[in-house]
Amino acid sequence: MIGSVDVSGLVELAWVAPLAVLAVSISYSLCVLGATRASDMRRAGNGGAATAYGALGILAGLALAAAIVAGVAVIVNG
Repeated sequence: MIGSVDVSGLVELAWVAPLAVLAVSISYSLCVLGATRASDMRRAGNGGAATAYGALGILAGLALAAAIVAGVAVIVNG
């Protein structure tokens, strides 16, 4: 046999890869949004909004870090 194709693996890749790209992109975007808007709100004197945006940035950063760790774990473990 010259070669074989794992069709189930290809099908899984076809839906997991775009989902992962979307999740990482949204997490990174929310992290940047939270950090910049928190800074803007703090300068404007809106402490409550600054805290909320800061929390958004931190949570999105944690989600991004978790996605990166999960991706590295998948690569290492095969």
